[in-house]
Amino acid sequence: MSSATAAIAMPVLLAAGAFAQTAPSTEQANTAPLQAVDNADIVVTAQRREESLSKVPLSVAALSADTLQTRVVTKEQDLASLVPGLVVKNGQNQNQLSFTMRGQTLDPFSGASPAVLTYLNEVPFTGGNSASAFYDFSSVQVLKGPQGTLFGRNATGGAVLYASTKPGEDFGGYATIRVGERDLIQAQAAIDIPLVPDKILIRIAGDLQKQDGYVRNMLTGNTMGDVDTKSGRLTVVLRPTEGIENTTVFSYSKFGGTEANGQLYSYYPFGSTNTSTQTGITYDLTTTLDTLYGLGLFPGVGDGPPGPGTFPGGVAGYLAWQKAHPYQTYLSYDLPHKAHSYFLSNTTTIDLSDSLTFKNIFGYQKTFARTPGILSGSPFASLDLYNSTGAFSGPPGGEVFRNKSISEEAQVQGTTADGKLEFIVGGFYNYATKEEAIPVIVGGELATPAGEVLYHTRGTTRSRAVYGQATYDLSDAVTQGLKITAGARYTWETVGMTAYDDHAFAVGFTRQKRTLKAPSWNASLQWQFNPQNQIYFTQRGSFRAGNFNGAVVPYNDTNFFGNEYTHDFELGYKFNGIVMGRRTHFNIAAYKQIVKKAQHSLYAVVAGAPSAFTVNVPQATVKGVEVDGDIMPTDWLKLGFSGAYTDAKYTKNLVDLSVQTGTPGFIVPFDSYPDAPKWSGSLYFDLTLPVPSNVGDVHFRMDSYSQTYSYFSNNEFSITPGTRIKGYTTVAARLSWNEIMGSDVSLGVYAKNLFKEKYYQAGYVEGASGGFNTVIPGEPQTFGAELTMKF
Repeated sequence: MSSATAAIAMPVLLAAGAFAQTAPSTEQANTAPLQAVDNADIVVTAQRREESLSKVPLSVAALSADTLQTRVVTKEQDLASLVPGLVVKNGQNQNQLSFTMRGQTLDPFSGASPAVLTYLNEVPFTGGNSASAFYDFSSVQVLKGPQGTLFGRNATGGAVLYASTKPGEDFGGYATIRVGERDLIQAQAAIDIPLVPDKILIRIAGDLQKQDGYVRNMLTGNTMGDVDTKSGRLTVVLRPTEGIENTTVFSYSKFGGTEANGQLYSYYPFGSTNTSTQTGITYDLTTTLDTLYGLGLFPGVGDGPPGPGTFPGGVAGYLAWQKAHPYQTYLSYDLPHKAHSYFLSNTTTIDLSDSLTFKNIFGYQKTFARTPGILSGSPFASLDLYNSTGAFSGPPGGEVFRNKSISEEAQVQGTTADGKLEFIVGGFYNYATKEEAIPVIVGGELATPAGEVLYHTRGTTRSRAVYGQATYDLSDAVTQGLKITAGARYTWETVGMTAYDDHAFAVGFTRQKRTLKAPSWNASLQWQFNPQNQIYFTQRGSFRAGNFNGAVVPYNDTNFFGNEYTHDFELGYKFNGIVMGRRTHFNIAAYKQIVKKAQHSLYAVVAGAPSAFTVNVPQATVKGVEVDGDIMPTDWLKLGFSGAYTDAKYTKNLVDLSVQTGTPGFIVPFDSYPDAPKWSGSLYFDLTLPVPSNVGDVHFRMDSYSQTYSYFSNNEFSITPGTRIKGYTTVAARLSWNEIMGSDVSLGVYAKNLFKEKYYQAGYVEGASGGFNTVIPGEPQTFGAELTMKF
C-alpha cells in the first residue's frame, strides 16, 4: 500500500505548515468539535433496534448519507473501496452483481442463494440480474459474518442494509446535478411534503443518470458499459394516532445502456493438460475456443483485417492485443441492456405500551432483465448468449430473468425486568419465483454452428421461519456494563424447479421439489467497561438452503445440491473516546469461520453442452482480522484507515463429479478460494481549509484503496488455470465547498482513480466449459463535478 500511503502523507505534511498559524487554541480544539461528533454518532439497526455503532457487539460498517455523497457512491461497486473485506463482484457483465464478505461468495451461474443478502428497508431485496438504483439513502450498513437469527433469509457471509430516506417534518428537499467525463449527466432530487403536519408526510425522490462506458468496441465504434437509468421513489408516512406509524415505499426503476461484457484474459491451447499436485490426476483442459479459432480451421481466422469471427494471429494474436488495450475490445455486435423493477414495502409500527412495540414488514418485488453477452470477450463467437432459432434467436439475444417475491414479517420488541431485558420475537414468510432462460450457441457465425442449447427453467422458493433474541444487562457494582445476548431461528425452505418445453432437458423432466430445514443461532457477551471501551465475543451459526441446478441433466435428482452450514467465532474491541485530547474511534475484530458442504460452482462440458452447476465442497475455513479507525489531530484535519486480512482455504476440498459429468473417476480439487484477497485496506484524510465562516465550509479529501491479488475460480490449479488477477491501488480526491457564502448551495469536484491505475475489478471463469476466462477492467481516471441545492 506504499503508493496509497504516499498519496495521503504528502498533502498532509505540506498542509501542516500552512495551518500552523491558524490552529485554534487547546480549549477550542477540545470542546468545539466534540459535541458535533457526538451528535453525529451513527445509529445502526444491526440488531433490529436503534443503537450506537460503538455499542453494538458485532463487526459493522455504517455509511451515512453524507459519506455516500462525499465519496461519490453512485453504484454498488463503489462500496467495495469503503468496506475492506467486502467484494462487489460482476458476472459476465456489469449488471450481474453479487456481494462477497469474509470469503463467502456466490459464483456466476449458481443455483444457490446469495451468501451476502441485501435488504431495502428491512425487506430482503432480490433485485434480479441488474444493478439497483442507488440514490437517496439515509444510510448503508454492512453486517459482517453469518446472519439468519434476525434478518429474513439466511446468509452465511453477511448482510448489506439499505435505508431509503424518510420524509422530513418540514417542507424542503434538495436537487443535485452531477456532470463528468464520458458525457456523464446525473440528476437527483427529493422533496418532503408534510401534507398534514405530523400526520401525513410524503417524500418524492428521483434519479436520472446517463454515461458512456469506458471500453470502446472497435468493430462497431460504440462504447460498452453505457449507463442509462431512470428511477422514482415515493414514500408516505401515516400517523393516524399517537403510537402508530405506517410507512409505505414504492419505487420503479428502468435500466438501459449496454453491457460492459468481459474481456479475454486467458485461454487453453489445443491439447492442453494440467496435472493437480493434490489428486495426481492429469486433466484434459477444455480447448473449445482454440479448437475452433486458433488453428485456422475456418477462413479468415488468422488473417486481417479484424472482423466478426476473425483477428490477425487468431486467439493468441487477439489475447496479446487485448492485454495491451484494456479499454478497447473487438466484439461482433453491441450488447444492449434492458431491465426494470418494481419494489413495494409497507412497515407498520404500533406502540402497545411504553415497553412493548409491534412491527409488521411487508415486501413485494417484481423484476425483469435481459442481459446479452459474448462470453469469450472476443470477436470469436465460441460461446454467445443466443440461439439460431426459437424465442431467443439471433444476436444480441441474451439471458432473460423474471423474478417475483413477496415477503411478510411480524415481530414484537420490548423491554422488561426494569429495563434490563431487551427482547424480540417474530415470524417470517417469503415466496419467490425465478424464471431463467439462458440460450447458448457455440460458433454462432459459422454456417453450421458447432452447438446450441437453451436452459429454460422456473424455480420457486418458499421460506418460513420463527425467531427470537434477547439481551440481558448483567450490570451490578462488580460487573458494570456486562450484557449477554442469545438468539435462535428455525427455518423451513421448500425449493422447486420445473422445465419449460424448450428446456434442453425437458424430455422426461418431472417437477423437482425438496423441503429443507435448519437452525440458526447467535450468542454474544459484551462488556462496556467504561463509556469509551467495549470488548465482545460472538458465536454464530447459519446455513444456506440447497437447491436445483438448471443447466445439468436432472434425472434422479443428480442436479440437486444440499444445504451449506457454517458457524463462526468473533472477538472484538471498540473504542469511542479521547486520545491526547482528540476525538478518536477504533474498532478491531478477529474471527474464524468454518463452512461445511460449501456451495460453489463448477463449469464443465456435459453431454456436449457447456454447463454450470453448484456442488457441495466438504469444508472451508476462513480466518481474518478487520480493523478501522479515525482521529482528528486538529480541528482542521481528520485521518482515517481501515483494513482486512482474510485467510480463506478449502480444508476438505475433493469433490467427486462422476455422476454429474458422466465421467467415472472425475474427482476435482477445489484448490483456489475465489474473491478473497488476503490483504485489503484504505486510508484517507479530510482537510478543512481556513476560510471565513461566512464564505462556507471548504474540504479537501483524499482516499486510497488497495488489495492484493485474488482468484476468480475455485480450481486454479486443476481444471481452470489462468484465473488470478493482480492486486492494485486506486486513489480518489474531492474538493467540496459547502453552503457557499452562507447559501443552501454546495459545489464539489472530484477525481476517481487519480493516478490512472490499470486493474481488473472482477473475473468470470469459463475455462472448463469454453476453454477461456474473461475479466472486466476497472474504471480509468475519471473527473466530475456536482452542484447541490437544498431548499
